[in-house]
Amino acid sequence: MSQVYFIINYCDNHTSIINKGSGASELLFYMTAYELSKHIPVIVFNRDTPQKIDSLEYKFLPDNINPNIENINNSVIVVQRHMDHLINLHKINPSNKYILWSHDYLHESFPNLSGSYSPKEVNEYFNKHNITIVSLSEFHKKNLLLRFPDVNIVPIHYTLFSEIYKKNQEIEYDKNKIIFASSWGKGLDKVLRIGREYYSKNNQFKLVLIKPCYCDGWNVNSNGDYPFIEQIGSIENKDEYCELLQRCLAVFTTSYPETFGNVFAEALHLGVPVIGDSNTDAGFHEFIPKEYMCNFNNPNEVIEKIEKMRENRPNVSLNSNFYRDFIIPKWLNLLR
Repeated sequence: MSQVYFIINYCDNHTSIINKGSGASELLFYMTAYELSKHIPVIVFNRDTPQKIDSLEYKFLPDNINPNIENINNSVIVVQRHMDHLINLHKINPSNKYILWSHDYLHESFPNLSGSYSPKEVNEYFNKHNITIVSLSEFHKKNLLLRFPDVNIVPIHYTLFSEIYKKNQEIEYDKNKIIFASSWGKGLDKVLRIGREYYSKNNQFKLVLIKPCYCDGWNVNSNGDYPFIEQIGSIENKDEYCELLQRCLAVFTTSYPETFGNVFAEALHLGVPVIGDSNTDAGFHEFIPKEYMCNFNNPNEVIEKIEKMRENRPNVSLNSNFYRDFIIPKWLNLLR
């Protein structure tokens, strides 16, 4: 098996990132690399101290652009997100197999990911040199094909690492609490409207707001229109995070075209129902049961779903196809 290199524009490692309220993409990039290192030789280039932890070696790459790529031959290079970095590495040394692990929903232009290259140029270059893009869902694959119609897109879902998200059977949930745990720009306005309508019918209702660490400083005025809000902020400790989810009746999805939706998979794994926005096309449709979807543009429809859950909260779980035993072999097959 050829040497495999993961290149990420980030600090931390697979142990230090677990208890940080950062984006899930980085956590799963490191955890997947670590899991793969148990089967194949893997080295991670990142913006942190050179070290070896468990079976995974980390090397420092200060600019995340050229890890002496001219000296790396006949290997597999997995680049997180940044298309321009991958193209520039390939131009220096095309002897390697290059794979882009894409996490983002792509709008018409995305210079933060493609640099000076246009979507057309990325499409042509990737196609010409047989560069594969890994998407996070079938929905994400369709989104990528709109921008790169001639590129090979391989959908591999995110992996749920059960040792990180521990389920406690003894925790009792509060039937009046529901969580929204995502960037507040992804449809919190709809959730607030639903919450205001529901609070007029149930003044015990609480909407718990969790936000990623990169949203620090964002606050919702909980007085006046939103007396039902309970703002938690960013939660770094995963045990605290899991306990908080399990103490609530359910979790609201975003109203955003999520390429996957980690929070919602984590909730289902923990046995917490997810109320999804059926009016938003997103990757989370691939694992949230249809009976828990409703139109967030219709607050009464959502409130009816909440009331049914309060009367008889369903037992839920995450499909086994989203755990390591199913996902990691897909990665191994691609890398080999």
